[in-house]
Amino acid sequence: MKLFSRLLFIPASLGLMAPMAVEAGGGDHRGHHDHNDSHMKMGDSYPSTMFMGKTTFVLGGVDGVSDSGMGGMGGMGGMSASGDKDGTVFHYDTKLMFMTSFTGQDMLKTAVRIGNFGMMEPFGMMGEARLDTAFSSSDSLELHKAYYQFPVGDDIQVTFGPKLRQDDLLGVWPSAYPGDGVLFVLNQAGANDTYSKKMGAGAGITWSHDKLVASALFVSEDASNSSIGFLTDDGKDHITTQLAWVDEKFTLAAAYTQADNGNTDDSPDVNDYSSYGISGSYQFGNDYSLSAGIGWKNPENEDNPDTAMNKVEDGNTWSVGFLWHDAFIEGNKFGFGIGTAETHRDDSGYDDPLAWEAFYDFTVNDSVTVTPAIFVIEQDGKEDVNGALVKTTFKF
Repeated sequence: MKLFSRLLFIPASLGLMAPMAVEAGGGDHRGHHDHNDSHMKMGDSYPSTMFMGKTTFVLGGVDGVSDSGMGGMGGMGGMSASGDKDGTVFHYDTKLMFMTSFTGQDMLKTAVRIGNFGMMEPFGMMGEARLDTAFSSSDSLELHKAYYQFPVGDDIQVTFGPKLRQDDLLGVWPSAYPGDGVLFVLNQAGANDTYSKKMGAGAGITWSHDKLVASALFVSEDASNSSIGFLTDDGKDHITTQLAWVDEKFTLAAAYTQADNGNTDDSPDVNDYSSYGISGSYQFGNDYSLSAGIGWKNPENEDNPDTAMNKVEDGNTWSVGFLWHDAFIEGNKFGFGIGTAETHRDDSGYDDPLAWEAFYDFTVNDSVTVTPAIFVIEQDGKEDVNGALVKTTFKF
């Protein structure tokens, strides 16, 4: 707990420094911003390419996570002895994005990414406290996304590509929270199984008319594997449909996802399911927004008998997120989110899973933000995870 106390001190210290940095630098960063615009705006002739970049530093740690000694190798976090994973860590994530238009209405997006979040580390992509910014590439540059979007008439947009994420294909993301998140589990619009954000090859079509938006899409995790292929019985495929209403102050969306995990023997499988979600957000004036969502998951085949030890059964998720823009200081932002830490099961003796987080964005200038955050994760049968971190984001 001494370590955790020190981690809590880090955000507090930087929190005092960041407002001074804003005052010292002043509010006019127009010169640097104009420099960014010079290489970010597409030209009048085509093809034309826009470049954007984002680097995130994360300094922090957790209490309540133990290492089994099977951390793996390379991007999996490296071999380590069994013990508590309560050390302070320093991770980074860099994304370089290129958006090319050939007609002025279409877009080819290519993104490369590099990061050093160990896959099984607490903050990693399979960690107990997975961060929204976590990416594991063992310090090697990787192609992260490649997809193409083009319009068909005035109301239809088609997207397809060999490497993308589920939400790249959606017509609407039905949540204003958290914008630039902390915990991954609280950044899935409350319907975690419906908006699973799986990656792979995929395609989608979106129709929009006035305030009504409808999307249909699929993502295949095995499309690059010639022995399986995409949209086959053996492949891990995810099919999603969404219907949304988008107004100036509020957004409301209903979605359905069918995931099969390549299951061909009808055995109980936690990743072979259908799910539903209802999510939305409401803007209160210019400064406040509230987002909420709930999801239901129905596995194709449940465990039999139904006991607290068996995990393949009906479940639900939910989350609520609050954002306050211009909190205390113009340009800064406060956020608080709470929701299920995993898919909740209605079992006797099952401890309700809960996660919450609080963060504060200090805007240093137009391109740099410092975000101290704290969070707690409670899951059935596991020790509570308490964490604190400072995230520094550079946009260019």
